[in-house]
Amino acid sequence: MTSYVWEGRWLPTRDEPRGFDCADSWRHDHGRARGLELHRERFAAGAGPLPAGMWDSALELLDASSDLFPRISVFDGRFRFDIRPAPPARQTTDLTLAAAPDPRTAPLIKGPDLVRLAEHRRAHAIAGTDDIVLGDFAETTTGTLVGWVGDTLVLADATRLPSTTEALVAERAKALGHDITGGVLDPANPMWFLNALHGISPVRRVVSPTATIVLPRHPGEDEWRRWWRGELGPEPQF
Repeated sequence: MTSYVWEGRWLPTRDEPRGFDCADSWRHDHGRARGLELHRERFAAGAGPLPAGMWDSALELLDASSDLFPRISVFDGRFRFDIRPAPPARQTTDLTLAAAPDPRTAPLIKGPDLVRLAEHRRAHAIAGTDDIVLGDFAETTTGTLVGWVGDTLVLADATRLPSTTEALVAERAKALGHDITGGVLDPANPMWFLNALHGISPVRRVVSPTATIVLPRHPGEDEWRRWWRGELGPEPQF
């Protein structure tokens, strides 16, 4: 990981992050990133007005020949930029359904709960699963969840972090003529894990200490994943 702090310009640092009042991250794949303006807007909504030139200067630090997972954050008024290698995108997702209290204290802001959520995963994730369900299938510790009932896209009607990936998926669903509704997600129907790092990752299993639910798959998931990767028609707007 290569890290910088903002002092009117980005200066290299070897200090570890001391915490996160607000943070945002995305996949920057060989110079391309989906929904960058949505990430900037979400970060600014939590962090407050951004210093002039800071965001654009951060993007200039990214190596266009690499697949990266950058994170911009602020803690106690100090802005930080961490450039991390991106792991492979997860093809499917297995979730733990844990009988444990929801650890979030600030569910509408990304950052304050990052350490708490990581500890929650370590403490409660069942071996072989990728993440833990939060709320009534509202989201997970690292992404949001959406469902499908036939051709209708179902967005979780719950208090949760606004998702940039969900916004882009919903925009496409609307453009394709799908109905979109809010409600409670049901693992008897197809469900997708969404975040900017993995894109669209269909939920394969939901595992609890006493049972395993194998979810049905959406028939159009391969086409949707090709769209996310930019493999359909003209290059998408990144």
